[in-house]
Amino acid sequence: MFKPSRHVLELGAALLLYAGLLLASNLADRVFLPTGAAKLILAVTPMVGAVAAAWTILRGVRRMDELQRRVQFEAIALAFAGTALITFGWGFAESAGAPTLRAFAVWPIMASLWAAGLFIANRRYQ
Repeated sequence: MFKPSRHVLELGAALLLYAGLLLASNLADRVFLPTGAAKLILAVTPMVGAVAAAWTILRGVRRMDELQRRVQFEAIALAFAGTALITFGWGFAESAGAPTLRAFAVWPIMASLWAAGLFIANRRYQ
């Protein structure tokens, strides 16, 4: 059974792990100035926390009832389609002189559309 308070605690712990690893890897990069493979490994170390957060989200979805899953599905579908359209359209705009869209911008776009999708789907099923 899905318990929001437990999910928030688990997700919060995963995000704290991510933030801690991000700060530690940035500090280690400045202090030790690694090169080559060591620099790459250090740069991707925060992904351990990101994977933990993704795993927590998947576990949360598996614990949801059918209605909660449907709401999440509709929100994720909106986020997926919207992100695809925005980034695809931006790619065309880049050929007309728009600034390059960095990959780091994709997740905030998707998260914003997911939140909008949750709002819309929750209102629909009230």
